[in-house]
Amino acid sequence: MMRHNALPALSLCLAALMTAGCSSSRPRVSQLNPAYETEVVEADGSAPIVSGDIEGAKKTALGEAMKSALGLVVGVYVSQEAMVSKAVLIDDTITSRTAGYIEKYEILKESREGEFFRTRIRAHVRKEDITAKIRQLENEPQRLGNPVIGFDITEEVDGTPRQTGYAALELKNLFSGAGFITGEKDKADIVVTGSARSDFNTKEGLGGFTSYRAGLSLSAEKKGSGETIAALQKAAGGIDLNSDSAARAAIINASRQAGEELISRVIKTLRERSIVRLSLSGASGMNQLSDFIRSLRNLPPVRDCWLRGFSGGVAVIDVGLRKGTASDLSQLLMKDQKFPVKINRTSSYDLEAELAGNAGH
Repeated sequence: MMRHNALPALSLCLAALMTAGCSSSRPRVSQLNPAYETEVVEADGSAPIVSGDIEGAKKTALGEAMKSALGLVVGVYVSQEAMVSKAVLIDDTITSRTAGYIEKYEILKESREGEFFRTRIRAHVRKEDITAKIRQLENEPQRLGNPVIGFDITEEVDGTPRQTGYAALELKNLFSGAGFITGEKDKADIVVTGSARSDFNTKEGLGGFTSYRAGLSLSAEKKGSGETIAALQKAAGGIDLNSDSAARAAIINASRQAGEELISRVIKTLRERSIVRLSLSGASGMNQLSDFIRSLRNLPPVRDCWLRGFSGGVAVIDVGLRKGTASDLSQLLMKDQKFPVKINRTSSYDLEAELAGNAGH
């Protein structure tokens, strides 16, 4: 990477004033490699001047400014929790290796302030390279789009409905421990529905303890499309001093056994078969929809897509992805010059978009 000094930059600007004018010192876009999409940020760096070594301080300050530039971009794409928990890993693998991620930079200001040298730069940071590296640092749920998991599980004991929620709480803890985000069922991307039933088993030969047996039936479904991505049944026993405690223990034990297997199945299915439901408004008719779907199928991450319904000017399209989530698909759609769309809403597996009036014409 070539270093840009302030003096040559000023000379170039003066030369430009003689011809077409010089309104900014920002590098021309044409100077960048078009194969890379970049984020442009400004950042500062400073370094102490040791034993009068100004050149050494300049070099160090520039390096610190580059690290700060990468840190700014990383901070946008990584959650605060991940920044804290993986701070050392992020520093070792990303911010300390500036050459591989900064496509171009220019020095905006250099100055000596006492015994320190300070540098301010404008840097073009390779967005795809950063996000790709961040994905390598993420856990499996994060790589799958960080879907929010909700729970809707009914419970009954000895044939009587209960509002206890032992199964949902145990499953919520297991999914959270596996790295998933859990939340209310109405706002979830995937809802685990089912029923838990715990029935009296026996008191015989248990020295005053009571035994219950619980059965648990679960199904994980994508909200919106209703696609079932995992389903299973489990049964387990529970023993305690009284009926209520024994019934609860049985439900918790069954949930604990089911949880790990359900998580594994959910991850496996999402990894192999990710379907995004695209609600597209603004289509003029079936001819335009046909052209749009044909264009959609040509996108590299798209495995296949098909129309679910078209009513009231809104087309509902299921898009099967080889990899990525609705957010990744939205980025591709916004870049499509033939069928430009406006993204109105996106979640992990649902996308609402609006087709431009003259798209495809």
